[in-house]
Amino acid sequence: MPVNRRTLLRGGLAGLALAGTGSAAACGGSGDSDGKTLRFAWWGSEERATITQKVVDLFHTKHPDITIKTSYAAFDPYFQKLATEMSGGNAPDVLQMSERYIREYAERNTLLDLTSHLTGTIQTADLEPKLFTQGKIGEQTYGLPMGQTTHVLQYDAAKWTEAGAKLPADGWTWDDLKVAASKVSAKFGPKVSGISDPFGIEDWFGDWLRQQGKDLYTADGKLGYAQDDVVRWWQLANEFRDAKALTPPAVTSNTTGTPFPRKESTGEFSPDSTVGMTSWDTYGSEFKLSAFPTAGTTIGQVTQPPMLISVAQRTKNQEAALQFVDFFLNDPEAGALLGMSRGLPANLKIRETLSSTLTDEWKMVADYETKVSPSLLPAPSPPPKGAGVVKTQFQRIYDDVMNAKATPEEAAPRLMSEIQQALGV
Repeated sequence: MPVNRRTLLRGGLAGLALAGTGSAAACGGSGDSDGKTLRFAWWGSEERATITQKVVDLFHTKHPDITIKTSYAAFDPYFQKLATEMSGGNAPDVLQMSERYIREYAERNTLLDLTSHLTGTIQTADLEPKLFTQGKIGEQTYGLPMGQTTHVLQYDAAKWTEAGAKLPADGWTWDDLKVAASKVSAKFGPKVSGISDPFGIEDWFGDWLRQQGKDLYTADGKLGYAQDDVVRWWQLANEFRDAKALTPPAVTSNTTGTPFPRKESTGEFSPDSTVGMTSWDTYGSEFKLSAFPTAGTTIGQVTQPPMLISVAQRTKNQEAALQFVDFFLNDPEAGALLGMSRGLPANLKIRETLSSTLTDEWKMVADYETKVSPSLLPAPSPPPKGAGVVKTQFQRIYDDVMNAKATPEEAAPRLMSEIQQALGV
């Protein structure tokens, strides 16, 4: 029976959640476990918590000797609490981990190196191999992918056609996008713009860099680009702005959702997991998905785990924790319960089974991923400590370019100075 889209969590939801505990929740942690009790913590919404608790309950029916206590929170509170727990030696045994923090926690020796267990308790043969890089530091593996997403341009094909804009096609360029978006703005402006301004988002800058053989960070956690790259990216932004292809600053800066679901633009870059979360119900189903335009020979997009699953290094229940990780990633019944709650399943067999049941936006996302999958690069290595600050500063400094308070040539050196401070280089 097809999966109703409203029964699946909008993958990637984090900010809507309140701190909470599952039905088996109680105080305590890895330091006071009785050998048959685990703590499992993650971030996400209440809907994700409900789904996850069902998986935990299913695990307990198959492993009645192991009890799992659960807790969840929104993204920022989750990591604030985790930092305190890690410092106090009271970390969850199994935990959801972000690429933004995994290098920091691994280098502080708080996460278990899973490498020696990947041919034993945890089976990885059916997992998408391009995802593994995100959880590896050197030759050690500290996290495994809980799902898969990639980036996408969602656009209103009907409005583009009405405006006489050329629709996206394989090998299309940023200049093609600029011309198309300009035609849409000319047809439907000033209330509706061609595309939402993407140039303050570090993620999209990363795709553009990879199209040219660079990246945000190197495999060893060093900065992967130079000041001139930032200048060129923001010069491209000004070209788009001069062509009236972008949403104006006031629309771009509105924090109530994003311009595309608000129907203030007809195209927007996003993680494909948010297509169902923010666009389908609010914009309507009449839009389509496309890979990014390119500045080189590739689309520069990566196979991205939306989050990773890790085990605390100090857990006293290591074998039980490893069993749960294997179950979460590989059990077909667990996969059916999880659905698209953390993006496409990382397990390819479970993904194939699930894909045949999807409808509406999640089918559109799954079909899109199938199409672009051969062109996707492996997940990038974990970024260094301080990368989250860089991401914030990238947007903040671009705001001055967007509002014509600084030229790209003036703003880029300021960003590089902020990067040096954030990364300690």
